[in-house]
Formats: sequence, structure tokens, C-alpha cells
Amino acid sequence: MSDCFSDILWARIEGPARIWLEGAWPSADEASAIVRFRAAFAGAARRLRDCRLVAADVEAMTAAGVIGAGAWQIDNVARTALLLRALAVLPGVEHAAFVRQVYLRGDYREQAAVLHSLSFLPRPEQYLELAIDACRTNVLDVFEAIACENAYPAAWFPEANFNQMVLKAIFMAVLVGRIANLASRATPELKRMAVAFASERRAAGRAVPDDVDLIVNLDAA
Repeated sequence: MSDCFSDILWARIEGPARIWLEGAWPSADEASAIVRFRAAFAGAARRLRDCRLVAADVEAMTAAGVIGAGAWQIDNVARTALLLRALAVLPGVEHAAFVRQVYLRGDYREQAAVLHSLSFLPRPEQYLELAIDACRTNVLDVFEAIACENAYPAAWFPEANFNQMVLKAIFMAVLVGRIANLASRATPELKRMAVAFASERRAAGRAVPDDVDLIVNLDAA
């Protein structure tokens, strides 16, 4: 999986961008790798702004399990490749704390990149707390990064947390059809919550989003 992102990245960059990445790519030395990673992760969008993905890259990412690969930009690919490279250098026991710090220190786009990467990192289950915390944000781009076109929640979220994410998506006017594998996680409790939400909206004289009916009509797993 890591080869998919790094192969695409190195195939699409040239000139000054390639020279920069060659110098910024985390080395095998742990201390040096962390310093290089932080600078490269933050600077990816600016340094690679003239680089573009091609249709074959989207196909390769889709085959590797990236949902909504067509919306990815080169800096998304670069940040995922850089994160995987840094984790390859670090001891496994440090991975969860390292990824959390990368997330907390990043701007909104960097945080979104971390969330998009979670399913492809080693032992993805160890990032569950981070993913659940991300659902508490009111920043739309960050919330969409974990809730939409992302296989992680359906694969790892406990039922209560997954249901809360779905309801928050409705509240934030995010189409629940963008939630990956939603039908596989449909339960009577999720439907009950959707109905209760609709009832509260009607009682308050507010419109009920069409997504409520979508959830109620899902076939339970």
C-alpha cells in the first residue's frame, strides 16, 4: 500500500519539486527523519503546487482502496507517502502518539490529510481515538475528511460513535450518502436516532433533511 502513494508521488514530480523532495524525504535515521518529515509535511502543498496527478494515478489509488480517489490532489498523496515513510523509520510503539501530534500541529488541510491516511497506516485500529476525536470538530473540511469517502469509520468505529457521526453529518448538512459503507453499519438504533432527530426538528418547526429517510430505508446489516 505504501508503495502506491510513494510510486505515484515520485512519478509525478520533477525539476525543483523533485530536488526539494529528495532533500526532504525522511532518512533512515530516526531523529533526522522526524525533522525532515515535519518540514516536508507542512510544505507539501506549496512545494508541489505545479505537479498534477493523471488518470492512471486515480485508477491505481482506487485499486488500492482509496475511496473518492478522483478528488485527491498531489499534496494529499505526498503527505500520505511522507507519513508512511516516517512511520517506517519510527518504532511501532511510537506510531499512535506521533500521528496524533502531526494531526494536532497541522492546519486544517494537514489534519484532513492525516484523516484520509488512517486506513493505510500500519495497524490502523490504533488511531481510533484520534478518528473519533476528529468527529467532534465543527470545521467542515476536517469533519468531511473523516466522515466522507473514508473507509475508516465503517471499519473501526464502535456502533455508538459511528451513529453519532452519521447524525452529526445530517446536522452539518453533509450528505450521508458520502459516508463509506453506510449500509453495512445500518442498525435499528441508528434508524431510531434518525427518527428521533426528525421528530425534534418537526416539533421545532424546522425542515427535516431528506437524508433521514435515506437512513430509515437502509437495510440493516
